[in-house]
Amino acid sequence: MENKVFVLGSGSWGTALASVLADNQVDVLIYGRDKNEVDDINQNHRNSKYFSTNLPVNLKATND
Repeated sequence: MENKVFVLGSGSWGTALASVLADNQVDVLIYGRDKNEVDDINQNHRNSKYFSTNLPVNLKATND
């Protein structure tokens, strides 16, 4: 069984929730309006606007 979750919002709360889910072997897609945040999550595995820690690699982001 594949675990996939979509999180609406790439702010601090949405990113924290997505990170916890991804840490528990769930593939997570997070939606964010800010292209810079989305790019930061996908390219650097960070959401530098809110956190200084690395995000799990199975957490991806989109603004589409």
